[in-house]
Amino acid sequence: DIAPDGRIYFTDSTKRYDAHDWALDSIENRATGRLLVYDPKDGSTKTLLDGYRYTNGVCMAHDGKSLFFAESWACRVHRYWLEGPKAGTAECVIRDMPGYPDNINRASDGNYWMAWLGMRTPSFDLSLRHPDMRKRMTRRLPQDEWLFPNINTGGVVKFNEKGGIVETLGDLSGNAHPMVTSMREHKGYLFVGGILNNR
Repeated sequence: DIAPDGRIYFTDSTKRYDAHDWALDSIENRATGRLLVYDPKDGSTKTLLDGYRYTNGVCMAHDGKSLFFAESWACRVHRYWLEGPKAGTAECVIRDMPGYPDNINRASDGNYWMAWLGMRTPSFDLSLRHPDMRKRMTRRLPQDEWLFPNINTGGVVKFNEKGGIVETLGDLSGNAHPMVTSMREHKGYLFVGGILNNR
């Protein structure tokens, strides 16, 4: 997203894989995501934060003094401060969500919209706590039998600047909107999309 001073904030979800290999990154579950800033005035790019599990969805706060970003595989949202006494620091504002957060956008009412690309499952959560099991799985089973994040059901969540959940929208059947990766509010409508969602 673009800050009021023209600097551009963005994430690098993983240092190890290309974007189309996101599922492999989820199984590896390493904290290689980061938050960066590009300054068009001098052409410099700087890493601000490092060591997150698949960073995503940078969104400037309404007042431009902070930004929000998602940590998809950790099911968390963080706030990074650009100004004030907390400048240069981050805090977790939403943790332990039932879904995997993706892109975040400003809502017209002063809150924020966030996409859930899928919902957590007990089996995948269990596998994330056991790296040896995941290693054996990838060595002994064909890839189409691996445990992956459940992307069959997606959703959209509205939250406030302190991380309180205001509203949740979703399709639990997975028929209309699986793997929601983005949303945009425009003229009273909420447009929803996904990289694998052609509906």
